[in-house]
Amino acid sequence: MKRRTFIRNSATAAAGVSLLNTGFISPRTAISRDIGIQLYTLAKPLSDDFTGTIQKLAGFGYKNLEFAGPYYFSPEEEIKNNPLVAIMGLKGYGYHKHTPQDIRMILDDLGLVSTSAHISDSSLKHNIDEAINAANIIGQKYILSPAFMGQTPDEFKAAAELYNSFGEKCKAGGIQYGYHTHNGEFAVHEGVTPFDILVKETDPELVCFELDLFWAAVAGVDVVKLVKQYPGRVKLLHIKDMTQLLDEPYTTFDPAKGMDMLMKLMGNQCIIGKGVIDFKSIISNVDDAGINQLFIESDFPPEPMKYAEQSALNLKKILSEI
Repeated sequence: MKRRTFIRNSATAAAGVSLLNTGFISPRTAISRDIGIQLYTLAKPLSDDFTGTIQKLAGFGYKNLEFAGPYYFSPEEEIKNNPLVAIMGLKGYGYHKHTPQDIRMILDDLGLVSTSAHISDSSLKHNIDEAINAANIIGQKYILSPAFMGQTPDEFKAAAELYNSFGEKCKAGGIQYGYHTHNGEFAVHEGVTPFDILVKETDPELVCFELDLFWAAVAGVDVVKLVKQYPGRVKLLHIKDMTQLLDEPYTTFDPAKGMDMLMKLMGNQCIIGKGVIDFKSIISNVDDAGINQLFIESDFPPEPMKYAEQSALNLKKILSEI
């Protein structure tokens, strides 16, 4: 298919779906945002047909794509040992064999943006300059560390120092650095959580946070209280639903010791709006907190494209009621 024909067809497909890009944080804010999706959700479809999958996402009404690595600038051992590549048999990763310039062209042609990317700590240590360069070419505003496997307060204090250094480099390159949470950041150590440590030990000008609502629910976190406790620090939300609440909070995030439990938890994820997380209440109560992006996400959904399509429609309905 010729590129311009592809663009026309994409626009036609998108016209049949109500776009999800106006006023979804709160009617009171008069701020227009673009609902996005974390591409980790669609690792296999993207690996099989990158451009075709992006076209379908545009047709579903998504306007913002959050990328996940590894990337061409990641260390070789990370690329070779990436579990998605090994377990799911992916043909590509990161930009799926495209250059940042290619990615920008595809996004521009479809009227999409990418405001953020998950880039591992090891990739940032290896070549943060190229990570920043790629982000600027694509038009991204945020580089986010996707996870930290530390278990102790001292390990998180050391991580905070590292994240300040990442933040300094990113700020110099015109990018905001941030950290994506799971459940382990909310384990309590003598009255203090690793999240408390990360917030207090990092410079608010250099480090922000992306709060994953599913993992927050796993940890038993009162999200509204948390966001209001640290105003301005949480800039992005991952919208991820769960079929049922746990009987008690679970704050272990250590694949080496609890992989079976982590996989069980991932199996508790479901299409947005089909589960128990009250997104409407959360979003309506933190609309003045500085959050400026929402990304739908799921870990290994059994039917990724169905998940993406239905979740977009359901979240649009939820947000229209705020």
